[in-house]
Amino acid sequence: MLFQDVDLIPLRALNQVTYCPRLYYLEYVEAVMPINEHVEDGLFQHRRVDDPDLQHRTRKDGDLLHTRSVQLSSERLGLTGKLDLLEEKAGTMQPVEYKRGAGPGEHYETLYWDNDAVQICAQALLLEEEFSVRIDFGTIYYIGSKTRVRVPLDETLRDKTLQAIRLIRELSERDAPPEPLPADLRHRCFGCSLAPICQPEETLYCLSHDRLAAEAPANVTRVFPQVEEGAVLYLQEPGSHVGKRSEHLVVRKDGQEIQRIPIAPLRQVVVFGNVQVSTQALECLATLEVPVVYLTGHGKFVAALQPAPTKNVSLRVHQFRIFADPQRALTLAKAVVQAKIANQRTLLMRSLRGDDRGSDEPAARDMADLLPRIDRITDPAVLLGTEGQAAALYFSQFHRMIKAPTPGKTFDFKTRNRRPPRDPVNALLSFGYALLLKDCFSSLCAVGFDPYQGFFHVGRHGKPSLALDLMEEFRSVIADSVVLTLINNGWLTPSHFMTWRDACHLTEEGRKRFFQAYEQRKATIVTHPVFGYKMAYGRMMEVQARMLSAHIRGDIPAYAGFTVR
Repeated sequence: MLFQDVDLIPLRALNQVTYCPRLYYLEYVEAVMPINEHVEDGLFQHRRVDDPDLQHRTRKDGDLLHTRSVQLSSERLGLTGKLDLLEEKAGTMQPVEYKRGAGPGEHYETLYWDNDAVQICAQALLLEEEFSVRIDFGTIYYIGSKTRVRVPLDETLRDKTLQAIRLIRELSERDAPPEPLPADLRHRCFGCSLAPICQPEETLYCLSHDRLAAEAPANVTRVFPQVEEGAVLYLQEPGSHVGKRSEHLVVRKDGQEIQRIPIAPLRQVVVFGNVQVSTQALECLATLEVPVVYLTGHGKFVAALQPAPTKNVSLRVHQFRIFADPQRALTLAKAVVQAKIANQRTLLMRSLRGDDRGSDEPAARDMADLLPRIDRITDPAVLLGTEGQAAALYFSQFHRMIKAPTPGKTFDFKTRNRRPPRDPVNALLSFGYALLLKDCFSSLCAVGFDPYQGFFHVGRHGKPSLALDLMEEFRSVIADSVVLTLINNGWLTPSHFMTWRDACHLTEEGRKRFFQAYEQRKATIVTHPVFGYKMAYGRMMEVQARMLSAHIRGDIPAYAGFTVR
């Protein structure tokens, strides 16, 4: 079979499509390739083979000729790639492939893995075409067990290799990835760097359950880290300058060093107002893929310096197409609004648990009545009105959730106001929503979305609409909860606020206390309502972004908003 006028397939792709077709699709079609410790170790173990100085270098070892890093291509086969090692002896030759792990061992029928055998067979096919010879054997060297395994290149293996080439061509024409591996092969998912993106167990569970929110938690195996690694650096000293020296960020003001922060543990940098960051510092952070988020001095989101956009163009293509479909956009919006109302009601009930009215709270009952109506809504304007009705019920009781330990009118709350916030409580709410927005923005960028193209907050020029959509699920359980914690625990006092004209804002010290409470809340462990595993709120934002991407690309039939129980 000839493959003319098509992109050549890398040899490594044959290994991956044989191991897991879904792995191939995500890495080569959607261009997603995260790095984990197994990938890093493989690169390290392969460092000598990949050394460009050794490419096509031949040396003699007894009666053997060894040539490293041999690059070959074939338009007839549709293949291209680099052989780790070519061994020649007495007019015969064989490819040698190095693998970081161990082979199957003596307890298996063969001493090599099928996917490795397909890759070595493809190398032999390239050699046969290039040198017009017949190659009967290839060799795999498993670094983990330090064993050389001879692979017979029989007709069965050759047919399997050609089938892998055909499968790649078929997968490359698909609009969505194939389903995850069946249960008897699920062990291959463990250690896979793409597992947090592929989400095999979550995907299969969603495919088998129509009403996700109505099901009991599935107790799916968690592939995401439970908590976010690294620290968030908040820079807010007006007039300060941030530079890079060695492995540290150095903050100076008026020529004096006021802070020195190691760069290695940072996962995000947040810059408020009039703080200058040097080009060298920004370049270093960008190289390490540490996002830098800019907000005004009062906390309004301005922009984010993110790592280069992911190569997953197809996800963004699907995003624009699906969000432009009014019916599908409405379905997603209803899922988000249901989650938002449910979480507002939960926080209301928890906060008023000690109230005399207890679970008989009228506002909570009215919000519960709104939830089933959302399924029947067919007009986005009606959905928006329903969301507003629930918000009015929620904020009408917000003052009762505020139980400041010291009496006074500082934290009196009458109604929600913004742009600008005119009292301390609204100042705290607006500030919390700004921080939440920047985290949702970063989560969506990490997944590969365009955060400015949303399905609910549409028609807002210059607004990160999709980030606003995602944050609806987390407003009450993260931002509102932080506000209540700060007030009710007495961590903020009137001295932490300043008022100018009609605008009320936090002072520098007040923001510091907010940052601490906000990061503590994001680190709080919570159970996912659908999958049953536990992780921090900060991680849940990425999980929801991943599940939204799975729905967008056609992996799962529906998207379920995040709710707490």
